[in-house]
Amino acid sequence: MLNIMTIIEMDHSEVEHILDASFVFVDETVYKNVVHTCVDGFLCNKSQSPIDTDDAMEQLFLRLKAKSVIPDSVQDFSYELASCERIRPTNSLKEEPLKTIAISFTETK
Repeated sequence: MLNIMTIIEMDHSEVEHILDASFVFVDETVYKNVVHTCVDGFLCNKSQSPIDTDDAMEQLFLRLKAKSVIPDSVQDFSYELASCERIRPTNSLKEEPLKTIAISFTETK
């Protein structure tokens, strides 16, 4: 039996386009200038209603399967949402955080 693990890394704009939703971020100030940014969920572009992160990732997984990016035989997946710690200069506006996601799945052949 051969297990093949595949990781698909996507930019935030690709994910937002596929889901027709926008990332919602939350910042936590760790030190005076150090900010930790995490994904707090998604916001549906049409209805402006919040979408839970797990639900959004399930929708993304199903849509990638529908586009044959992920094989139909795959049933389970995991995901990782990038978070970042960055130094924010005191004289600048809020900077855009790192926004990539990775979906991984394993096929048995």
